[in-house]
Amino acid sequence: MDSIRIIAEIGINHSGSVQIARQLIDAAANAGVWGVKFQYRNLSNAYAEVEREIGDEIVLEEIHKNYLNPVQIENLSNYAKSINIAPGISFFSLEDTEDFSDKIECFEFFKVPSVEFSNLKLIRHLETFLKPCFISTGACEEVAIENILPQLDQEIWVPLHCVSNYPVNLSNSKLGYLSYLKENWDGDIGYSSHDEYWESCLLAIQLGAKVIERHITLDKAADGLDHTSSSTPDEFVKLVQFAENMSLLGAGYGPRVPNQGELLNLQNLGRSYYVKSDVEEGAILRPENVLLRSPRTGLGQEEAQHIFGMPAIRHIKAGSVLDRSVVEAPAVVSEKVLQFACDNSISLPVRFHDLNKIETLYPIGRYEFHLSFGDMEHVINCSSFSPKNKYSIHLPDYISSTQLVDTFSSDESQREASIKTLDRTVDFSKALQDHTGNEVLVVGSFSVVNTTLQEFYHLHSELFQGYRDQGVVIIPQWLPPIAWYFGGAVRLKAMNNISDIEYLKSLSIPICMDVCHLAMGDTVFDFKAKDVIQKLESNIRHIHIADAIGYDGEGVALGEGDLKNQEAIDAVMKFQCAKVIEVWQGHLNHGAGFANALNSLYERYNGK
Repeated sequence: MDSIRIIAEIGINHSGSVQIARQLIDAAANAGVWGVKFQYRNLSNAYAEVEREIGDEIVLEEIHKNYLNPVQIENLSNYAKSINIAPGISFFSLEDTEDFSDKIECFEFFKVPSVEFSNLKLIRHLETFLKPCFISTGACEEVAIENILPQLDQEIWVPLHCVSNYPVNLSNSKLGYLSYLKENWDGDIGYSSHDEYWESCLLAIQLGAKVIERHITLDKAADGLDHTSSSTPDEFVKLVQFAENMSLLGAGYGPRVPNQGELLNLQNLGRSYYVKSDVEEGAILRPENVLLRSPRTGLGQEEAQHIFGMPAIRHIKAGSVLDRSVVEAPAVVSEKVLQFACDNSISLPVRFHDLNKIETLYPIGRYEFHLSFGDMEHVINCSSFSPKNKYSIHLPDYISSTQLVDTFSSDESQREASIKTLDRTVDFSKALQDHTGNEVLVVGSFSVVNTTLQEFYHLHSELFQGYRDQGVVIIPQWLPPIAWYFGGAVRLKAMNNISDIEYLKSLSIPICMDVCHLAMGDTVFDFKAKDVIQKLESNIRHIHIADAIGYDGEGVALGEGDLKNQEAIDAVMKFQCAKVIEVWQGHLNHGAGFANALNSLYERYNGK
């Protein structure tokens, strides 16, 4: 997906204070913007010594009041870079650039403001740095734009539509010019917004803007010329969120396919048939024998109609769900397939209540307990589990019906409950290790980012090390771009993108590579799934395998996802560690989904 670069222009909203400027940088960074931008004028060169017009006096007073010198701006730019924000600057003359000497290299991008649109000396100088350059069209006649744009290198310059009012009224944005500009410029275009309402930027993005520049302020009511046409940090958070998701907002052209979150809600809120009393093998299934109840883990009203009048092929206990295994023979898994699964360290996910059934159907010797927060309310007795098996544990995602596991939450009760859940899971792992004599990894979805990404990883690295000292290895799993929490969708900010690779490698954090999640990220982010696997090869200790469709079709049966995913599945199958099959609802219908997955893997990889 194409990314949208959001620039928070600090301009003169720092009021001449380095401290306020740092606060604005921090606010912009917390919102997730791409860059922050300063303005600079040499005060002795700004205005001629002549009689002032009323407007000149106002502007000149503001320029003097809000002045930061080159050293201060350089220091602020270096600070921005230290927290992974690109610093940039607007110059109003070629002479002003000379005040920075060789320190001008501290900037990651440059801007030519609207009032200097035709300043070719400044334009030519800035493009020598071979960094991104932006130029605003505010207050310009089209003849000037037609003269300058053909002289600009489209690999360096991005023209920004702009209306030079402060603020711009809803009726004056003229966003249609973006379409016109796009037709007459072969590179990216953008929008420099002074709008009264930040939401106008969303329309600009929809019309093709790849860069959005907007002033940031801590207080719209503050004293100063630019505050009323600026956005607060909270508004920048929303702007960044919409920009990140704009491509996805317009997705969906084609036949309707429910996403994974909808399937979860259909299961939890929908109803399927359950039998009222025992049904003997060979007995005819009739509507009067069943009741509609939640959850929908079996056949619903439409799906079940065709099986009424058919004989049951097995005994069904009262209260059991009515699914296809009642009238269809389960998929056959041969001894060769089971041996293949054992030889390739294939594992299956289980809950406490279905371990015996899955183990009986598929005796492959490896199983992963997927825990709920309810499971953690009781001490888990390991004596009933076979000590010959090898196990892993998936940490619950939730601590309650309304809160995620977050061991670093600012909410004390959430933090304490999360640590308690983690501690009890670790105790279960220790007990299983004692019972089996084998290592029992704990896999977790550590998805909540409360601070910077750097601090997120350092905190979790220390957390994991503390439990390793206790003899239990906890590993985070690679996450999808969107997670399905509490019946809704949440965009995740960690463990799913290129920026995470550096932290994982530098801190030597072992991970669980979830191929399905990775494949969905491949659709959204600027990476190839197989390349991520290669870069993180030394970190991968555990694997989850399923296919995916698009960016939100999770847990698809192997071979039924996007064709591009197969390379990633091929790559992880070469690893020697445990590989857990995580196809959606694989345990239902007497484990039919697991059987199909095992057969599919055997057919593709047997002998390779």
